[in-house]
Amino acid sequence: MRQRLTSLTRIAKEITEEVTGGTPFDIGDIVKHPDGRTVKIVEGEYWGEHGVSNFWRWREVMPNGKLGKIECGYGWVTTKAKGTD
Repeated sequence: MRQRLTSLTRIAKEITEEVTGGTPFDIGDIVKHPDGRTVKIVEGEYWGEHGVSNFWRWREVMPNGKLGKIECGYGWVTTKAKGTD
């Protein structure tokens, strides 16, 4: 039974990633937040223990390059910030 659940979980993950495109970020990515700020992803995960989690922690990248306070929330569709490719 355990092996069957593992197989079903793998299939569900493949289908989900095909539809959603997979994880929107990796830890260390610098991306545009929906509110327009540039942020650095510092912690989080797309896949949790029981399926899609998509919960992240980030810090705003200030104009001087320093990082702001840690904030958190659920992921969003994003593009890399300019100059970070």
